[in-house]
Amino acid sequence: MLRSFICLAAGSAALLAAAPAAVLAQQGPPPAVVRTAEIVQRDMARTVMTPASVMARNDARIAAEASGRVTFVAEPGDMIETGGLIAQLDDRQARIQLDEARARLARANSNATYQNAEADRYEGLAANGTVPANRLREVELARDLADQDLREARAAVMRAELELERTQIVAPFPGRVAERLIQAGEISAPGREIVRLVDIEHKEAVAQVPVAIAPFLEVGQEVTLSLANGTSQRAPIRAIIPVGDAVSRTFEVRIDLTGSDWIVGSAARAAFPAETPRLQAAAPYDAVVLRASGSHVFVVDDEHIARQVAVVAGVREGGYVAIDGDVEAGQRVVVSGAETLSDGRPVQELGEDA
Repeated sequence: MLRSFICLAAGSAALLAAAPAAVLAQQGPPPAVVRTAEIVQRDMARTVMTPASVMARNDARIAAEASGRVTFVAEPGDMIETGGLIAQLDDRQARIQLDEARARLARANSNATYQNAEADRYEGLAANGTVPANRLREVELARDLADQDLREARAAVMRAELELERTQIVAPFPGRVAERLIQAGEISAPGREIVRLVDIEHKEAVAQVPVAIAPFLEVGQEVTLSLANGTSQRAPIRAIIPVGDAVSRTFEVRIDLTGSDWIVGSAARAAFPAETPRLQAAAPYDAVVLRASGSHVFVVDDEHIARQVAVVAGVREGGYVAIDGDVEAGQRVVVSGAETLSDGRPVQELGEDA
């Protein structure tokens, strides 16, 4: 009797201990918390990466056009607007020459006025027969010479004004002084470089591109540029130079970076399409799980169950990667938390912006 009771109690205890495990086994693992995004359709193409250099469209070494002692030079880093003063030469000699030229102009103008009046008077006298014809010709000659002297004096004034103007070296375009090539107090001469002026607003990236991809490029087409620090941006092609190098089989492409804060002289990489873009299913980079056996994504169905789908990853562009497999646009894929998922695991979706 006692032995039967002990056996019964032991059996009951075993059933009670096994019950929670059975319940847990029936319920399965808890839903995995994941972040999801939609598969989209994008025009994508295989790309070729080439080195590129960030350059200013206007980058010049501004030179002097006159001789003289330098009295002022802009500092490196100064921002100069179009027509702004870059450097000043001693202009005292130029001002003296201008005053002399103006004085000669005034004298020539007075003489021309007098000679024209005399010619008019003598023409009237000659018409009445009061003066001989040869005297009229002398007066007319004097008038013509006075008019020529006046024109010469005016040209001399303009030349002197130009020489005075050249004592000021001004900016032909807006830019920043990158380098000062002469110091105040030095003597300058025509052609002597004063400063290096760089237009930091109007920039472009210059790349040498394989001739083979020329059919897939056009002006205005946007391409992706990236720096070594990971910064990237989309920018339009500004110009295509259709002249290839016979050795490297490349040609030059210029990409507009107007308004960009990238520093002139930066090394970049440009991605150019190597084929005609075509519509493809694409998912964010993080959706694709790479394994030795191949790549796959986890698609979440309407029952919130993650299903593993094998895919072949293709072109990468703008944060998306083209995927080829049993997927279609509009399906939700796991983009965060996929590394620990298994096929058939229930999930709790946080959405794209969680």
